[in-house]
Amino acid sequence: MRKPIIFSFLACAVVLQAQTPTPQPPNADPIALASFEMELFRRAARENNVAVTRQATAAREAQIARTRFCAKANHFVKLWMDFTNRLNDEQIFDAKLAKKLAKAFHELETSDGWPVREAVK
Repeated sequence: MRKPIIFSFLACAVVLQAQTPTPQPPNADPIALASFEMELFRRAARENNVAVTRQATAAREAQIARTRFCAKANHFVKLWMDFTNRLNDEQIFDAKLAKKLAKAFHELETSDGWPVREAVK
């Protein structure tokens, strides 16, 4: 019996603590009104700054993903060129190089930048 009461008290305390009061504008004092408007402006700027930061972070993450994909693609192309040159010039099928090539293609295929087709219905 005692535990549910304590739990409900703690839940109410957390809910009440999470709420922040909305500031009310002062009635007649022009200095207080200007101060109030400046505080609202600062809050809006802070919220806007957070949004801009989130956008910049998302753009940076996308750029990093593109860079990683390009690096994997370049690695695959280099291995492919080595494989084809060895096959054409020396007429030798290099099984170790073929395994490396398959692994590089699999890494490229499973990376974030790989285009994915939706299932056709």
